[in-house]
Amino acid sequence: MNENGRLLPVDAVRGIAMFFVGVSHISYYIMNDSAALASDLRAIGYIASPDFLLMSGLACGYQLAYSPTMATALRIVDRGLFVFLAGHLLVTASLVYMVPPGTAFQHVVITDTIGTLLCLAPLLKHTSVQRLVWIGVAVYFLSSSFALSWHPSSPAQMLLGSLLFSINDGNLPYAGLVAPTLPYLGIFLVGVGVGKSLAYCRRDGRSERLSRRLAVAGSIAVAVALVANVTRHFLKPFLTAHLSQGNWADVALTTLNIRHDLPPTLGYALFYAGIGIALVGYLGLLAQREPATPLVRAVRFAAIIGRASLVSYIVQQWLIDFIPIWTGLDSWLTPATVPIYLALTTLIMYGISLLWGRWKANQYLTLGYAGADGGRVGLFACVVAVVIALNILALLNASAYTPARMAFVPTNPYPWAPARLAGHHN
Repeated sequence: MNENGRLLPVDAVRGIAMFFVGVSHISYYIMNDSAALASDLRAIGYIASPDFLLMSGLACGYQLAYSPTMATALRIVDRGLFVFLAGHLLVTASLVYMVPPGTAFQHVVITDTIGTLLCLAPLLKHTSVQRLVWIGVAVYFLSSSFALSWHPSSPAQMLLGSLLFSINDGNLPYAGLVAPTLPYLGIFLVGVGVGKSLAYCRRDGRSERLSRRLAVAGSIAVAVALVANVTRHFLKPFLTAHLSQGNWADVALTTLNIRHDLPPTLGYALFYAGIGIALVGYLGLLAQREPATPLVRAVRFAAIIGRASLVSYIVQQWLIDFIPIWTGLDSWLTPATVPIYLALTTLIMYGISLLWGRWKANQYLTLGYAGADGGRVGLFACVVAVVIALNILALLNASAYTPARMAFVPTNPYPWAPARLAGHHN
């Protein structure tokens, strides 16, 4: 999708999700000052992951519907490989202070999952909207339910459970190999289906009608999730007598919990993904108005960040997960100051995204694929091999990449313990 043919609602929701990534990550700096506030901020930030997946699916589906050719699908694969291979190095390197020493590069991050799923594009280019949506819903529901009831015992089972369902009981030999890949696949497929529908309706002049349907469907999903979550609290006293780990009562209660993200539950998807679907619908209606109101200008502000979503995500990772501890600024981050720092990182992210868009730099997020007639297949294969080799080297030498080696100033030996500053006591 070229810069002039992008969908404002999709870009805006990506930008909004980016802000909530910051909300979630910055909560770690205040968990010892206010555990309840930190928990609430993380719960608010849960909107980011499902909506990233939805919007990535939407963009993928839109492009496949607009130009259902193998060349289009392979360009999406090229972008997916870039996100998965190059993005992995750029994102995980920022985690050095957030994970056990020497394990940063072996962590699975959300960009890894998105990049992997984008590589499915050749298999999806001719799949119908209805089939994509129903398969996505089925994959999510079945994988989520299975993950809540399965307790792997052997090392192989634990590895599969961790990488496919984010089942982690702490016994994995390697840190960070945790990702709800199959539930995320379900969300992504729903997004691809909605993206194709957006392309067809835009072509036929029915965009407003679809926007209304998405707004209503997303709102209903959110309402159902809230009602189910409240019902869960009333059912809990009756089911507690039958409760044991992994049995039907435990699965039923957990499935309705909208704040259970690992593995993600049905309530979680209905609530947070429902918000994303509703936003695409409401913003689609809003985008048809004249860009004069403050709300429309705010949407366009978010869309600028969303158009440079990968770069914005990487920038925010470094600004929030790395820079504060590396520079010693983490000692000053309190419940009173984190909103200021979050606003600052958002402005920096916006400025970089604005320049990125003006330079049309998304075209450089590639490993070299130029299409079937580009004559660069050999170059593409060589670049992929080089980036894979860099990832392997990073993994083999990860033990040398530790906070002690990266220290710019003497860091707080307990990063999440509040410093003794005015108004910030242990």
